[in-house]
Formats: sequence, C-alpha cells, structure tokens
Amino acid sequence: MRIRLRESNNEKEFRKLYEEYYAPFCLYAKRFINDMTVCEDLVSDVFVSLWDKRDSIELKKETATAYLKICVRNSCLNHLKHMEYEWNYNEFCQKQSPIYATETDSVYTLNELYDMLYKTLQRLPENYRIVFIKSFFEGKTHAEIAQDMNLSVKSINRYKQKTMELLREELKEYLPVLLLIILQHRL
Repeated sequence: MRIRLRESNNEKEFRKLYEEYYAPFCLYAKRFINDMTVCEDLVSDVFVSLWDKRDSIELKKETATAYLKICVRNSCLNHLKHMEYEWNYNEFCQKQSPIYATETDSVYTLNELYDMLYKTLQRLPENYRIVFIKSFFEGKTHAEIAQDMNLSVKSINRYKQKTMELLREELKEYLPVLLLIILQHRL
C-alpha cells in the first residue's frame, strides 16, 4: 500500500498518517529532548513539512516510518545544535564585562574624540603620524604622500597599516566614528 499525498483524498491519507504516527514520534523525540512541549512542536513541524511537500512526495507504507523517524531525529538534532549555540553565546555574553563596568562615561563630545585621536597620534613615530595626517586630513593618495616624503608607496602602505592597527587598539569602538567625521569634514 502506498501513501500518496498527491491524490484527491490526500487530506484523508495525511490525517490517517498523522494520527497513527504523531504520538509515537513525540515519544521518540523525547529520547533526544527532555521537554515534551518542544518534542510535540518538532514532530508537528515534521508533519507540516511533509504536508507542504505533498505534491512532490510519495511514501510507501513500509518506508513511511523510517522516513518520519529520520526527519524527527534530524529535527531533534538540529534543535539541540541550536540550543548549544544559544548556550555558548549566553556563556560568552556572561564572560564579557558590561560596557558600563569598564567605562564610566562613554559619551564623548567631538572635541574630546579629537583630543583622544591627537594624543594617540602623538605617541606614534613621526613618519606614521605624517602619513596618517596627509592621508586622512589632507586627502592625499599614497603616491602623493610617497612623493612628498621621498618614500616608496609600499612604505606608505605599511606606515598607514601600522597606524590603523595602533589606533584600533587604542581607540577601539571610537575609531570608525572618528574616521567618518574626518572624512565628512574633508568633503
């Protein structure tokens, strides 16, 4: 006997299949997941998916159980994998110290942000600072800066890269805002 969900009596066949297998597969899902409500939802989702595929699937009576078993098992495993992801993320969040604990006043004026940038730039070697200023404040290309400083373009790239690494480290979350402000003022 074949279970053909494509025929005109597809609702009747599906209802029969659902009534016969829903409860046993909820118990089967309980082997993986210790929450019966979740198990019922997962098994229901499997049947909804089967119903959605009714025009393209034909199950034989002898393979219907195995097919449903695989679908329910995979659904349970996917649920567990998702739960593990959530647990790991929750653990990660708990290990992070809240922003308010690390910084008492995280709102800065534009002048304060510029001051932070200026102080950080002052700690850089002179060539690094000059490359940054010419690139970001003056809007010069790497080739123009290389010509002005009598250096190679490769050296300019390296100076700029090292400067950006240091600024990312020192200014953390403020650097993107600072660069955006600098670029807007330059335009």
